[in-house]
Amino acid sequence: MKTLLMLFAVALGGSRLAAQQPPASKVSLSLLTGPSPYDLSGVGTGFAAGAWLDYQVKPFLFAEGGVGYFRYTAQFGSRVTFLLPEVGLRAGVPLGPVFPFIGIGAGSAIVVTGGSGNALTLHGLVGFRVWVTPRVGLRAEGRLRAVDPWGANMTDLTGGLSIRM
Repeated sequence: MKTLLMLFAVALGGSRLAAQQPPASKVSLSLLTGPSPYDLSGVGTGFAAGAWLDYQVKPFLFAEGGVGYFRYTAQFGSRVTFLLPEVGLRAGVPLGPVFPFIGIGAGSAIVVTGGSGNALTLHGLVGFRVWVTPRVGLRAEGRLRAVDPWGANMTDLTGGLSIRM
């Protein structure tokens, strides 16, 4: 019983300390990974990952930039890898620690292996972020990307960590 009371007292003391922390940063880094169904040179599901840095412009609006990675198997069995530098905007409704959002953006699909050439990309996304602590959160999103609009597409279904800087 004493141990339980001690843990309760520490938890209460910790929440008072958290309330005395400086305001949260407006900059955060998200590291996401997951499957990505595609319709490019062939159809299937590839692997997607990305690192996205965002800046809170307003409580409901974020500017975002980063780079994605996408690997897939082309129509005749060759492995193709893209780097996807992109910029965009996300808007949503802050609901305490939860932030559901939608967004748009543009970038480039740069072939690293298995092919040649680069292409313009446009994307739309929907997702949410939940802050678990003042600095660490979880983020999940679906990012529909048109490559060489509108010749091909991929849909990154990713999730991962967000860290306030």
